[in-house]
Amino acid sequence: MIVMKNKESPIFDAIINYKKLTHKIPLNTSFIAIILIISFLSGCGTAFVASKQDDLLTQIDVWSAENEYGKAFNTMTYVKESHPQYKALQIRKKSLVIQANEYEQSIDKQIKSFIKANQWAEALDLIDQAKEKYPLGDSKNRDLIKTEKNLLSEQQQLLTSINQKLMIKRSQWMIETLPVYHEKLKTDPRNESLQHQINSLDKEAKQLSQELTLLARQAIDKKHYKTAKIRIKQAITLESNKEREDIAAQLKGRSRQYYKKKKIKKQKSQEKTRKEQQTILLQEIEKSYNTGDFLRTRQLISRLDENGQNDIQLIQIKQELNRSINYTVKKLMSKANKNYTDGEFQDAINLWQQVLMFEPDNLIAKKNIRRSEKVIEKLSSLREKQSN
Repeated sequence: MIVMKNKESPIFDAIINYKKLTHKIPLNTSFIAIILIISFLSGCGTAFVASKQDDLLTQIDVWSAENEYGKAFNTMTYVKESHPQYKALQIRKKSLVIQANEYEQSIDKQIKSFIKANQWAEALDLIDQAKEKYPLGDSKNRDLIKTEKNLLSEQQQLLTSINQKLMIKRSQWMIETLPVYHEKLKTDPRNESLQHQINSLDKEAKQLSQELTLLARQAIDKKHYKTAKIRIKQAITLESNKEREDIAAQLKGRSRQYYKKKKIKKQKSQEKTRKEQQTILLQEIEKSYNTGDFLRTRQLISRLDENGQNDIQLIQIKQELNRSINYTVKKLMSKANKNYTDGEFQDAINLWQQVLMFEPDNLIAKKNIRRSEKVIEKLSSLREKQSN
């Protein structure tokens, strides 16, 4: 092989060292040395041999197409400046880094998709496959290292949550079942097998009680007092002691104060929101009033009245609105009466109907509308007779 003739190669050095060793050590030790040399050669492996090939660029492209970035980068590391393709490989290395980054991003995206779909087997298999193609530990594959770290972190968080659920379910089962076992033992006190089983369950109950107490403390730290009360109650049911009783007593006071403060905070927030809404409504009332839209003004005021708004500004607007409406109604009534006198009965009806929009209970307007309609009806009847 060409490799063997290269006195600068690591393989040549390894063989020379082996010859020196075999002259000084016994046969069994020589055999071990052979194994070590073989391991070393396999470590150099593909990268070194490939570095001696004439067309490394083609091999790099093949590995790139197969996403074998570990092999590609390792091979480039062994190539010396004297190699005829050294400069071309350095240029190719830049694009290879970009491809490797895109590969890492693609793996990260796929793993996140698998995690979202709760497909953990697929996610773990994919990261293992990626690690084979681009072994972790290289400074270039930082994204892949981060992806694996995030994957394992999310897996551990989910496992912690699942184990916690299992522990709580087991605790609830123990609370419901353990008294039945004790009742059975009381009925059958000489049953040694049952006694042994209950002793084991009692021991487990103590352990579960400790874990529930820890969960209660964690819930207290997060101010999740309802959860804390449930957990400490379960812990006390499994095994009561002074520590747990003290926690339960403290929880009563803490939760009472916490929810009282929370209620006050909520009321203040609601009051703030209500005032902001009323401010906006008052602005709309003022705007509609200034533009002469008295009907809309009245509607907006009624919305404020529903909220119990009765401040000085609103009272003043109501008074001004009533004066404006009265003035408008008088003008409409006067104009309608003139139209009636001039024989413009339909125009008069239209004006009286506008009056009713401001004052729905205006009896005079209602009476005049009926009277005008009768006059229009009689005139229409007379015209028909004259035409016949």
